[in-house]
Amino acid sequence: MKPNHTPAQIIGSIHEFYNGGEPEEICAELAIDKPCFDTWIRDYGSIANELMELRDENETLRQMFTNLSLVNQSLRNSLDSLTRTDSKILELLIKKRGANNLSYP
Repeated sequence: MKPNHTPAQIIGSIHEFYNGGEPEEICAELAIDKPCFDTWIRDYGSIANELMELRDENETLRQMFTNLSLVNQSLRNSLDSLTRTDSKILELLIKKRGANNLSYP
């Protein structure tokens, strides 16, 4: 009886092969013969390759998002501190204007 392998197993075995795995070991592990594995590579190799590229791109995008989030948070914190400082200066100017004394301390 021919073993049924899921698409995830097929793609995983092709990834293992692309990452340096020996075809004989992969075939033994999955209980398939070499011609079957060659057929998988021919039929699903481009899908496996594209999936690996998408995973790499996804990781790059995650890192970019993390970096931009940190920059965004830093800018927000800087803006908040400037706003607090500006509001204190504004309050001081309003108090001095009320006392008719606009000279700086």
